[in-house]
Amino acid sequence: LLNGNQLTGSLPDEIGFLPILDRIQIDENKISGSIPTSFANLSNAKHFHMNNNSLSGQIPPQLSRLPELVHLILDNNNLSGSLPPELSEMPKLQILQLDNNNFAGSEIPSAYSNMSRLLKMSLRNCSLQGPIPNWSNMHSIAYIDLSLNQLNGSIPAGDLSKNSTTMALTNNSLSGSVPSTIWQSRTLNELERLFLNFQNNTFSYISGSLALAHNVTV
Repeated sequence: LLNGNQLTGSLPDEIGFLPILDRIQIDENKISGSIPTSFANLSNAKHFHMNNNSLSGQIPPQLSRLPELVHLILDNNNLSGSLPPELSEMPKLQILQLDNNNFAGSEIPSAYSNMSRLLKMSLRNCSLQGPIPNWSNMHSIAYIDLSLNQLNGSIPAGDLSKNSTTMALTNNSLSGSVPSTIWQSRTLNELERLFLNFQNNTFSYISGSLALAHNVTV
């Protein structure tokens, strides 16, 4: 664990040849350069916490070969290029957190809609364009934040996961209707809350019932 230091320079390729390494936690440093493709060799790694650095370049699609990775946390860097669709092939990934990078012109790969174990997808302020993939196959998803991008098209009509608690789509170019099935399909107990934030888009109407449970905020 080397988080919260003043580390500088680039990540050495040699880290990718430490076969028993199960965690890279180097967040809150000043590390620059690209993510080595050799990190795809870390077959026992469960956690990549490399947020709040100055990493640049594209996320290596080879990381999809990591069979045990649970957390891929790369927010607040200078990453660019396209989002690799191959990340959807990671069998155990639960958290994909890439906020505040610059994937200018990139779309959210449609393959991400098949990430059935994903609990959190946070792609806030990443200069993303295009439509939102259908999320009806994301059976475990609880938290989605796609705010502050240039996403267009409509909100997918599929039902939310039974685990959903938060969906933030603010400050995009989304249009069409807001389907009430988003909140009607989610059954909440007394202790659960569902927060939906769709501000600063160009929606024209809400389709379906306007009735909201007391623990749903839109």
